[in-house]
Amino acid sequence: MAARSPQRFLNFAADNYPLLRALLDARSIHWDQLLALIVRHRRSADPEPDTIRENLMSLGFLERQPDGDALEMPQPIARFFRFLNREHHLTSAGQIRAYVDEIGRLERELDENAARRPEHLELVLTELTERIEQIRHDIAGNREAITDAVIRFQSNREERPLRDVYEQVIWLWERYVVPIQDLIDPEQIMEEQWSRLESTLRDREQKLDVERPDFAGWLRELRLRLQRTRRQVSGDFREAMLELQPLYRRALRESETAQAVSRILDRVRSDGLNSLALDEYLGAPVLRHEGLFSDLAVKSYLFHLADYDPQTEVELDESVEGDESATRGRIDLPALINALTSEQPDDTMRWLADRIEAQGGSIRDLLMGYGRAVRKLPVQESGTAMTEYRFGPYRIKARPHAVVGTPEENSE
Repeated sequence: MAARSPQRFLNFAADNYPLLRALLDARSIHWDQLLALIVRHRRSADPEPDTIRENLMSLGFLERQPDGDALEMPQPIARFFRFLNREHHLTSAGQIRAYVDEIGRLERELDENAARRPEHLELVLTELTERIEQIRHDIAGNREAITDAVIRFQSNREERPLRDVYEQVIWLWERYVVPIQDLIDPEQIMEEQWSRLESTLRDREQKLDVERPDFAGWLRELRLRLQRTRRQVSGDFREAMLELQPLYRRALRESETAQAVSRILDRVRSDGLNSLALDEYLGAPVLRHEGLFSDLAVKSYLFHLADYDPQTEVELDESVEGDESATRGRIDLPALINALTSEQPDDTMRWLADRIEAQGGSIRDLLMGYGRAVRKLPVQESGTAMTEYRFGPYRIKARPHAVVGTPEENSE
């Protein structure tokens, strides 16, 4: 097949975009319908309808469906036009999982074979770049598609039944939000795979920095792409989840209410209204005239309550604020950080946990001290595996970090 001219393709698309938009919305069209659509959008200076139809086929804007009786727009071109119109498609968790598995295979190939076959490194890096960018754009596309769907659901300009809207909300949540969340959670496969890939890229970059600086620069660029993807994927997924979650919860409540009402109606139809025993369960009001207060009597009683003056003096228990043994002293975090800087332990979390627990501190003191140490002190990972730390009834998982100097040394 001869190569198509990009210039001719884009010029035709620019001159006939209303027609192409109609074909995109139609999804499937027959020859006679196509000719009528061309005539409706044709301008006086345009070529003849048959010429336009031939150009649609030769430039690849249309192709035959498997049955051969109808035409449709090829998926790559349809996706291109939907991207221009910000009508993003949804990518399933299965597709993203396949990309993650492929990244794992390429990471192992990069780690095992790139040193022995430098000429193979370029192919591996090219594929890695494509897969990383594919995941980033697919998750961003899911966010755009879910946001657009939420706007349509809330406006409901088509006046669709509420049941149909809620079915689509539940379908989006259970098919595209929950499974992808299982992939990108910090303890799940995607995060573990990206951490291994980033470590391998950094290791290869250091080894090739002198021998092949061109490849070292490529590895550095790929590592930055990976960091950007990790950051954007988490943000895009969280935004999509927050957009859809209120509608999903409302759909569940409406669904549960509808199911309960349906069961009640079935019972009424089969056993009658008395089978519900409303007087017992709901305390339904009964018409009666005896034993009722008049409005005037009720007002008089309320005024009487407002004027009530209790004769008994109520005394509160003595405060324990003056008892120094009843209050726990706070942990001196600045002094603890100074001691941490002086000793420079290999495992910052374990060092802090032992001393804070010995001083009677809380889990809040431990987390505040660890966060301050990681942010303000020069630390580096002393191990790649997740380590579990125990602090009273709590269990904390983190990678070990070691203090490698003082803040002054790090600033120099």
